[in-house]
Amino acid sequence: MIVRLPFALLVCCAALAAEAGARPLNIVFILSDNQSATALASYGNRDVRTPHIDRLARQGVRFTRAYAASGMCSSTRATLLTGLMPSQHGLHNALFDPWVDSLGPGWNAVAEYRSVPLTLANRGYQTAMIGKWHLGDTRQASLGFQHWVALPYGHTMDFWDNELVEKGSRHPVRDRHIVDVLAEKAVEYLGRVEIDRPFYLQLNLDGPYALPPSNYGPARNRHYARYAAQTFHSMPQEPVSDDILVQLNGPYVPGVGLEVRDLDAVWDSLRYGTIRMQGDRESYANFLSQNSVVDDAVGRVVAALERRGLMKNTVVIYSADQGNLFGQHGTWGHTIWFTPSHLHEEAVNIPLIVVHPDAGAGVTSKRMVGQYDFAPSLLDIAGVRDVELADSPGRSFAGALREAASEGEGPQAVFFEQEESRGLRTARHAYWKRLEGTGEPVLFDMSTDPGQRHDLYPEMRDSELVRGLDATLEQFFARYSDPAYDLWKGGVAKGTTPKPVMWLRRNPWPWAKKYWRDWVTHSPSPEPFSEAPL
Repeated sequence: MIVRLPFALLVCCAALAAEAGARPLNIVFILSDNQSATALASYGNRDVRTPHIDRLARQGVRFTRAYAASGMCSSTRATLLTGLMPSQHGLHNALFDPWVDSLGPGWNAVAEYRSVPLTLANRGYQTAMIGKWHLGDTRQASLGFQHWVALPYGHTMDFWDNELVEKGSRHPVRDRHIVDVLAEKAVEYLGRVEIDRPFYLQLNLDGPYALPPSNYGPARNRHYARYAAQTFHSMPQEPVSDDILVQLNGPYVPGVGLEVRDLDAVWDSLRYGTIRMQGDRESYANFLSQNSVVDDAVGRVVAALERRGLMKNTVVIYSADQGNLFGQHGTWGHTIWFTPSHLHEEAVNIPLIVVHPDAGAGVTSKRMVGQYDFAPSLLDIAGVRDVELADSPGRSFAGALREAASEGEGPQAVFFEQEESRGLRTARHAYWKRLEGTGEPVLFDMSTDPGQRHDLYPEMRDSELVRGLDATLEQFFARYSDPAYDLWKGGVAKGTTPKPVMWLRRNPWPWAKKYWRDWVTHSPSPEPFSEAPL
């Protein structure tokens, strides 16, 4: 699609650009890892302390209806950079680190598409990526990023003992929290960036994470002791979900972790980890403290911008790749923890806070934002409105930065997917549909059941409401899917996907008969997208 806006929004964006000055605005995009909107104080969490993110919310626009395109890291990060759905770019799940390493230097999962950093770099922006990548090889910069500091893997086993790829070499980071180190790298970059040229910094923080083993039990960081001593009000207290228990393949074996090669043992380790975290005060305090470490990083980056006088011409965006359950519905973890995948609000509703130097302050927007809207919005904010994000469903939300969006303004639904599960969210309803043979649809009335406890589908399956939601969902994916990667139409996953293996352990028939042959993974290497710098 061409990134063009209705005339009224163009006028609004042009006014913002004019007021900010002739030079394009700088953009600092801070992306947290596995952080549901409900994990932040500015979104109603009464247990966590996030003063720096709260300050951003007071200074800018806080979107309450922003949704991830998927529930897994690689899928959502690809969508953020390209404006495409997983069924378009082909990443349906998290990439498996050893598999990526086996492909050799330079492989990138979405190199064939136009991306935000490449587009900006070709228009004079200084571009930098610092932090978690999880879209392919980390040994060299890609997709138009010029400055490159990357974690060499996508999965966090420990916040304290890690490695970084910087200036072409891989070196250890010991006895320091990785989020603190990434924030320090961002501050260093901001301290020497050329201020007479616009820059785009994407800081991908590797926290709070919300998964074992890093979030299980007590934490080492500076915030943990305070949380360990407090009473919890927003942390869910409920029994372990039967849907998790039924997936266990064997008994709990102490000391067995994710480093083992047997797939059953790996998944059992994850499931037992989440089971042990449920209702565990130490794990709750750990998770809350990791959110505060992320908040500290935000504060350090904003302070670095302020020291150089850059806030007056810089847009700061705070969001997450996707959410994660942290005790809700009887478990912690991703959308794929259930079979079939769930699309619960905590897993897909993400924070989105935007501070624009000439936009509204302390504004709460109810505009519905899909993650596929981020790429056209970033380009719009940068003043790039004449390029094509081919077939993207995205629409810029830059116009909503001026004032709060009223109910009904903008898109009427957002869409997300996790392999065999597809869903949409309207202002009132959440509707999930499953691939034939893998499960029944699900319907929640979010106005009366925000905790998504009562599935209305069995009693409303023949209603006009369900028919309308189903038609809307089908029409969207009929328009915004690539046959090569549409798993519902015989396509395959680009990269790795563990779901077929997990399904075969429990339900070898009819799932294997219907879908296994079509879901074999592959790693194509098409011609990378390119354009001449302007």
